[in-house]
Amino acid sequence: MADKLIRVNSRVSVMASQVAYVELPEYRDEVNVHLLDGRIECLEFSMRNERWAAKDRFEKAVNDALNGV
Repeated sequence: MADKLIRVNSRVSVMASQVAYVELPEYRDEVNVHLLDGRIECLEFSMRNERWAAKDRFEKAVNDALNGV
């Protein structure tokens, strides 16, 4: 299994293997990245209606890193 550092926001990057799951809370403009150590980091994205695309990009980056792509 490969692993890679992935940027979550301007102050935090995480190893792909440390991501437990990604959540889009209802009625809030944020994407939460839950880590295996219990921390929750907020994924940065530029436009309000881009959160689904940001979630998809982050999940793809994690999966690619874990698959060695």
